[in-house]
Amino acid sequence: MSDSQVIVQPSILFAEECDRGTLRQVNQDAVLHVSIALGDLMIVADGVGGENSGVVSASQMAVQLIHSYLAALPDVYPADKAIREAADHANAKITPVDKDPEVPQLRVGTTVIIAIVQQGQDDAHAWIGHIGDCRAYLVRAGRLSRLTKDHSGVQSLLDRNLIAPEEAYRHPDTPVLTRSLGVKPEVEIDIEKHSLVVGDTLLLCSDGLWSSVPEIEIERMASGPTVGVAALDLLHLALELGGHDNISIAMARLIETRDIPRKSQHSNLFAGILVLFVLAFIGLGVLTYLTFIAP
Repeated sequence: MSDSQVIVQPSILFAEECDRGTLRQVNQDAVLHVSIALGDLMIVADGVGGENSGVVSASQMAVQLIHSYLAALPDVYPADKAIREAADHANAKITPVDKDPEVPQLRVGTTVIIAIVQQGQDDAHAWIGHIGDCRAYLVRAGRLSRLTKDHSGVQSLLDRNLIAPEEAYRHPDTPVLTRSLGVKPEVEIDIEKHSLVVGDTLLLCSDGLWSSVPEIEIERMASGPTVGVAALDLLHLALELGGHDNISIAMARLIETRDIPRKSQHSNLFAGILVLFVLAFIGLGVLTYLTFIAP
């Protein structure tokens, strides 16, 4: 390998945005990106229930509990097992908040989507787990694909071919969830592994984004020049189109970075010897001049 050869290495850039929207008085969403031993952790949580029912703490609790559980695990721990255990741990801690079933306003819960992005020498991938209707999308070569399936009443109707896809966004069962975190003693989480290649953009979001912004626009905006610009543009578009709900966005993009490696130790040693040789030759010439010529 030449000392001047450029090595192309992939790296991952991240961005997050979270806004209460134009109508809500409080922000029931929570978003997080942080590096842990297992990889880069991304979480989006969307509290469910009334604005005064404690759902803000439910989504924030979910993020905090999941993060603390995963952050304590070593890098060799299986990511899918880690996500499942973290969801169970958070569910067990949040569920007891529902102390009185006769008082509905005390009921709390949250949807959540978790991604652990891992990068090795030969590949990169994301382990994604979700409960509820927070979604994961992947943009590859400018094309948007959805990676998750909602746990909702509308999705159940779609699965049974009882409604057409174009009816889903305006269907009265759209807010109905079939699965959420912190409502029942046990919760099921769907987990999948997705490979990532250079140029890919991974998007996690709450329904405040996808219910307001058409997927064709998500595709266009998510392909923005930088991941930070893309996240901000998506947020602004959701607000412009109404912003009726809280909006949370977490994004990751795999890019190429170019690095010129430092010269090897052998090259440095050779250069040092060469310099010493030149200096010795010059010194010998000066000595010869002073001894035989100068007098």
